[in-house]
Amino acid sequence: MDQLYYEVMAICGSVRFPNMFLTFTCNPNWPEIQRLLKPIHLKPQDHPGIVSRIFKIKFNQLIKDLKNNQIFGKIGAPFSLFFL
Repeated sequence: MDQLYYEVMAICGSVRFPNMFLTFTCNPNWPEIQRLLKPIHLKPQDHPGIVSRIFKIKFNQLIKDLKNNQIFGKIGAPFSLFFL
């Protein structure tokens, strides 16, 4: 984790500091997760594979919205630098 911090600080030093910091977390009560787990009578902690796949799908959609739809405006730096 320390190494990731140093890498981000190096990027910020060469590009610029970000205007915003987003944290994206998973909610085990998302309807998609509940819909897949309810028929097999399992809890989200019993099947982490389903939870991580749903999270990845939603995370990829967030990235797509940020890049293509520019929901927060135009991105000034190369976008991939900030997703380590």
